[in-house]
Amino acid sequence: MRIINPIYDQAFKYLMENERIAKMILSLIIEKEIISLQTKPQEVKTHDPKRDIPLSRFDFKVIIKDIDNKHVNVLIEIQKSNKPNPIMRFRRYLGKNYIKQETFVDSDGKQVTEPLPIITIYFLGYNLAHYDTPAIVVNNVVKDTVNNCIIDHKDRFVELLTHPSYILQTGRLRESRKTRIEKFLAIFDQQCITNDRYILDIEDAADDNDIATIKEYLHRATEDEEMLLKLELEEDVEKEFQTLEKNLEKALLNEAQAQETLNTTIRNLHSMNMPIEQIASITGKDIDFVKQVIG
Repeated sequence: MRIINPIYDQAFKYLMENERIAKMILSLIIEKEIISLQTKPQEVKTHDPKRDIPLSRFDFKVIIKDIDNKHVNVLIEIQKSNKPNPIMRFRRYLGKNYIKQETFVDSDGKQVTEPLPIITIYFLGYNLAHYDTPAIVVNNVVKDTVNNCIIDHKDRFVELLTHPSYILQTGRLRESRKTRIEKFLAIFDQQCITNDRYILDIEDAADDNDIATIKEYLHRATEDEEMLLKLELEEDVEKEFQTLEKNLEKALLNEAQAQETLNTTIRNLHSMNMPIEQIASITGKDIDFVKQVIG
């Protein structure tokens, strides 16, 4: 089955902007029933300062059913990064959500405006060194450190100042995929890339109705000329940026090598008891620079 590659920003956006599909995905990841999305996903646009292209992150204001079968309003934040070191970008956005107040309908049917508990989901297109698994959950627990026991109840103070995080590493997929989350993450499998890197050719078999629906939704987009044009443009921008990055790295390496050669020459001339003034004249550098190299 051919699908658009959701590791691409345009494909990921297409996936998460569909309320029905987003609801399936969120429920599958956090393993809780999503009662409703109170609002459509809010796309928050920023810009990659290097590429000068928009980056999409999504906030979902949802009602979930907790372990006590209570309906709870939460804010689910989704971010995706294909490149290492997105931490500051993730933290900035998380900080904005911590000070944000949301309007929602509470369990008594009243409309209120206040902060919501936050759940974060991070899709990573690269691997974290110490976690050899495609899916991680970091869940805050309340512990009585005097009696060394876990407290089941979470006060609102705790809920609003700590949050669970789900980290999904698409590069850690295994051949044997037994769990729902592994089967879902198969739609991100970069081993299935075709000649057009924004198209994947994956197995169409799915014993899970939600995952089958998600796959079919991504498959339909392969017949959308406008979507394919967007993905092709994104691919072109990425290739151009990678070329610029490589050229810059090469230039910096050549500059560093030239600087090291100059420093070695200065030290060799100094070891031959050549006066500093003469070394400066030969190398075209000022006396202070020569002294600094010599140490």
